[in-house]
Amino acid sequence: MLNDALNLLKEKTKGHIDARDTERATLLSWPDNPKIQVEGDTEPYPADKLVFAEYLQERRIDAVFEVEQLEIPKLTGVLTIPSPLKVGDRLIVSRLTGQRYYVHGKEAGGGGR
Repeated sequence: MLNDALNLLKEKTKGHIDARDTERATLLSWPDNPKIQVEGDTEPYPADKLVFAEYLQERRIDAVFEVEQLEIPKLTGVLTIPSPLKVGDRLIVSRLTGQRYYVHGKEAGGGGR
């Protein structure tokens, strides 16, 4: 019965990420050819070993603005949302298979960035 309960708990938490699943890293270069240095590892991880959360990357959004008071009723353009990352940022990362890392975001607190 105890084993059944433990197996159920393992199954329910299988995909869950908690503090034990995350590591800390420093962003060494960004955005061209990004690299991170994970605490405790001797070599930095290059771009082909990294997966960044979408909200950490620069995003471009095509936009159409409808303006009733101009001669041209519609204006089109591109909105650019810059990446919040800068070289030297402390990151929260999780190890994936194949020695790859998923970058969740910046570490809160400390440097005030």
